[in-house]
Amino acid sequence: MTDKVLAIIPAAGIGERFQSDIPKQYEYLDGQSVIEKTIKPFLESKFISKILIAVSKSDNFIKEQNFFDNEKVEIVEGGETRAISVLNALNETNENYDYVITHDAARPNITAKDLVTIYEKITSSKSDCSFFYKPIVDSIKESKSNKTINKQDYYLVQTPQISKLNKLKSSLAYLIDQKIDVPDESFVMESQGYHVSKIEGKASNIKITYNHDLNLLRKLNSRVGSGFDLHTYKPGAGFTIGGYMLQCDYAIEAHSDGDVLLHSIADSILGAAALGDIGIFFSDKDPSNKGLDSKEIINFCLEKIHEMNLEICNVDATIICESPKISPHRNNIIDSLSEILKISKSNIGLKATTSEKIGIIGEHKAIAVQSLVNLKEIL
Repeated sequence: MTDKVLAIIPAAGIGERFQSDIPKQYEYLDGQSVIEKTIKPFLESKFISKILIAVSKSDNFIKEQNFFDNEKVEIVEGGETRAISVLNALNETNENYDYVITHDAARPNITAKDLVTIYEKITSSKSDCSFFYKPIVDSIKESKSNKTINKQDYYLVQTPQISKLNKLKSSLAYLIDQKIDVPDESFVMESQGYHVSKIEGKASNIKITYNHDLNLLRKLNSRVGSGFDLHTYKPGAGFTIGGYMLQCDYAIEAHSDGDVLLHSIADSILGAAALGDIGIFFSDKDPSNKGLDSKEIINFCLEKIHEMNLEICNVDATIICESPKISPHRNNIIDSLSEILKISKSNIGLKATTSEKIGIIGEHKAIAVQSLVNLKEIL
């Protein structure tokens, strides 16, 4: 991708239909603001050279966003309408970009791959503008006559949209000067006779307009993390697993209390929250962690995700060992996990298997746990 691509995010609206004390783009979603989530794929994209975000002159929230000081981002003053905000942004850049991608600030469910897809569409089709669309699945009635019309004749238009920059800039300026209402960039380009192409988008690419749209996104969005931990055995009278004391002929070799199940789950939680792993926060080189109760590690993880407005939705874990037998203790371990993780037992999956006598586990010398944790936003 050698062409230079500019991104413009108009974010000067106040969202009257959203009915909130703050603009919808600054509402909380999946541990970050809506606009932070929207901007993230643009920051990650290797072919987006610059991101211009058009905000209201009275915007008091933009400086608090995690991308504000990013060298790829520039904040510009928006206008009374979306179209004016986009044109203001286009007028702010003196660099010679080939294409411009425009995207709604309150449409946070796109990915960096979506940006690649729409870029490849415009370059391969030789279009002047490309956009995402969705077929209409519900019945449609005409508002005046209340008569049902053929939904096959219509489709819904989404962003992001990509246009040849020079053509969009001159066409948009002309329409605004003529006081023509501009719903989006594809309208601008088609109104001037330019070639426009479309790509079928995703139903999950929701634009937040009403408060219930945000609640729907919160239900759709989840974060998954995986964890793995292994500890070797030594002779003993039992060990703690999932906070439950399992009496047997083994003990665990470990710097902390060696609760292999809680360690694996902790790594899953931290992974789902993109916070790293246990070693970052509880180093085995730190003498103060000697014999540490692993419930303290879990409590730390729960506090961290609570700060991100996240909670555990469900846990699935597999204990791998030749001995001792886990099945007789399964219900007790689940009871303990439910109390420690503060979730219902119905949201905990726990399985046990062997390594078929292969390796250190198969030789009755170690125990391991593989786990998955699903985090969701607290509603």
